[in-house]
Amino acid sequence: MRTARVLAAAALVAFAGCSGGDDGGGTGPTPVFTSLTLAPTSPTVTKGGSTTLTATAKDQSGNAMSGLQVTYVSANNQVATVTNAGVVTGVAVGSTDITATGVIGSVTKTANVTVSVSALSATATVNATTAFGFNPTSVTVAANGTVTWNFGSTTHNVTFDAATPTGGNIGGTTNSSASRTFPTPGTYPYQCTIHGGMTGEVKVQ
Repeated sequence: MRTARVLAAAALVAFAGCSGGDDGGGTGPTPVFTSLTLAPTSPTVTKGGSTTLTATAKDQSGNAMSGLQVTYVSANNQVATVTNAGVVTGVAVGSTDITATGVIGSVTKTANVTVSVSALSATATVNATTAFGFNPTSVTVAANGTVTWNFGSTTHNVTFDAATPTGGNIGGTTNSSASRTFPTPGTYPYQCTIHGGMTGEVKVQ
C-alpha cells in the first residue's frame, strides 16, 4: 500500500509540474492603450495648402493598436484648421498647435504637434522631361506668381485647357526656358499636345 501511495503522489507532482509551470504557450500581457503618436511630428503647410496628420495608438510594448477613434482640434483656427480626418489647412502665416484625442474602449490619450504655415511662393519651376512628363506635375504659386518651364533636348509645348496666364500658351520649345505669370487665382490644367498623356497643372491662390 505504501508503495502505491508513493507512486500516486509522484505522478501527481509530475502532472502539476507539466500543467502549471509551462508559460511558453501563453499569449503575453493584454495590450493596453498607453500612448498616442502623430505624424508628421513637425507639419508644415503653405497658406491655402493642406497636409494630413496620422494618429497611431500604441500599447505598453510600443506596438500599434487597432480600434482607435480620434478627434482633432486646432488651437487657432485663424492660422490653421483641422478636420476629424486629420486634414490640416493653412489659413494665415504663423504657427499653432493641433491636438489629437484618441479613444480605445474606456482609455483616452492625447498628442499634439505644432503646425507651421508659410506664405505661398511667388515662383515655381517645372521641367519638361525627355521621358515625356512634366516634373512636378502640379505647382502652387501666389496670385501674380510666375511659373518657368525648362525644356531639354526633346521638343514640348504647354497648352492650357481653358483659362490661360499672361502670355498664353507656350509653343514647341527645345533647349530653352519659358515663363508665364498668373494674376488670377484658380487652377490651370495644361498639356503637351505633341505627346499624349503629358499633363500638369498650376494652382494659383
